[in-house]
Amino acid sequence: MTLLVLFDLSAQLALSASAAAPPAAPTDRSAQLHEVADVEPQPPQEAPPMPMIEELSAGEGALFPAASRSRSGAVTLGGVTDRAAVSGGGVGFFDPGRLGADGPSGGAVQLRGYLGVNFMVSERTNTSARDPEGGGFERLKTLPFFGGGAANLFFGAPIYADVVYARIAFEFLSIPRAPAGAADVAPAWSPVVLMESAALEVNPFTWAERSGRWLREGFKITAGVFIVPFGVEDEEHDAPVRWFVTRPLAMSVGRVYPGSWIDLGATIKWRPTFGQERPIRPIELDLGLINGDACTQTRSADLLYRYQPVGQVDEVCERRRRDAEFARADGSILGITPDNNGNKSLLARIQIRPVPALNLGGSYIWGKHPESTLNVVDPRGKTFPDGAQAPTWRAGAHLDLNLDELVNSRIPLPHLRAELVYGVDAATAAAKSSGILEDRRMLGGYAQIAQPLFRRKKTRLPGLILQYRFDHADPDLAVPRALPGGGAVISDFSDSYRYDEAMQAHVIGLRLPVLPRFTLKAEVGILREDGGPKNQLYNDFFTFQAVADF
Repeated sequence: MTLLVLFDLSAQLALSASAAAPPAAPTDRSAQLHEVADVEPQPPQEAPPMPMIEELSAGEGALFPAASRSRSGAVTLGGVTDRAAVSGGGVGFFDPGRLGADGPSGGAVQLRGYLGVNFMVSERTNTSARDPEGGGFERLKTLPFFGGGAANLFFGAPIYADVVYARIAFEFLSIPRAPAGAADVAPAWSPVVLMESAALEVNPFTWAERSGRWLREGFKITAGVFIVPFGVEDEEHDAPVRWFVTRPLAMSVGRVYPGSWIDLGATIKWRPTFGQERPIRPIELDLGLINGDACTQTRSADLLYRYQPVGQVDEVCERRRRDAEFARADGSILGITPDNNGNKSLLARIQIRPVPALNLGGSYIWGKHPESTLNVVDPRGKTFPDGAQAPTWRAGAHLDLNLDELVNSRIPLPHLRAELVYGVDAATAAAKSSGILEDRRMLGGYAQIAQPLFRRKKTRLPGLILQYRFDHADPDLAVPRALPGGGAVISDFSDSYRYDEAMQAHVIGLRLPVLPRFTLKAEVGILREDGGPKNQLYNDFFTFQAVADF
């Protein structure tokens, strides 16, 4: 109807203009032809040159035109949103940040995601037994394979203006799953689906117009399923924003911090805004409660990487003494662990940014976990929440410094990041007195540096990036050690006591942002194990990844 009205109005204006104009004088047809013949032929116009790679817009593509994208690059299914990404606090590829303040936009459903494809060449070791002559492990055939890729789909929509936001994200992983006792360190890859996010985000003080921006724009309440806010690496583990192809040992399979910790709960984020023309946000604070605990989540992550026969689960959270072995049944659905402890874990994280290029912070999460033995299960209906409980907690500190953003230099400067985590999974008093279990203490961390080798001329964005990461993960600080009465507790990958060996890794890599949303990565990993030359594994690797996000 609007188009018809506009067309009718334009037609009436054209008729009135022609009626008011004087009639044109008649012209001679031969004169017209003569004038056309005297016009010099114009050369054909050339097509505009293609822009250089640095000039390509991050929001334009062949499948989705610029009109169907927001400034964040997210595809909008219900309309165009002009909302910048991650502008209101938080980290992570799928953190929607603060919503726009220009009125309701409930129809703008966002679709984001990424796809990573990996190729790896990995050494392999037979850890089922030792060589009787040399005492070391047998080296197996090196395996080249495609696998370990990941994909993620994110759906998000503002419910009402700047007040409520809903988001759902699924992560599709291909991870190695080895049968219990298997010797292969690079087994077949199996698909796993995790629910990474299913949460409502509420800005409760949006309508407080008479209050300062520190209150009106500084708070965000999140409730539902989300990545637990701890440090920086775990929330930024998505392939498009992660520096390396692999994750640090302490934050993944090193059993220090349960990486990709997804849980149910509620958090409140406070990141106040000070200033008018140049908003300053030097403080970010997260407080929350979640169902699970670090101990249970660690065991759930173990189940993702190993098949466990029924009744044979020997990786307890606490430190299992060598004279006994008990089992415990835990599981997860889409990566979410059950609330089997009858308690809630309290989390807190503070991040301080004196300048935008520097992030200093600390994290802490404390809860209780049920005893890791089946003797607490009562046939009359009592289960783990009714049994004995013991504390479990993790404390961490992180540093992120981008010198290239801090210092105006002609040559590109490095980006530094480091994180340290210490944790305790305590045993119950009954388990300690019986001599079955004792407290497990762990320590791990990483330090990494990324140095751009040059800047691109047009945009000054980094070109090829050379990077290095040092990993350390010790899931049991009591091993190895000498016993007071003689003898020693040693690290041995061939025994039945898993996750008591410390590991270190040196990872050297290259990262090339080919296009604004397409990156190539390559790296070499050199892993070293505690326990001397006879305890070394053949597990070095080379991996290549191509990742694109939309």
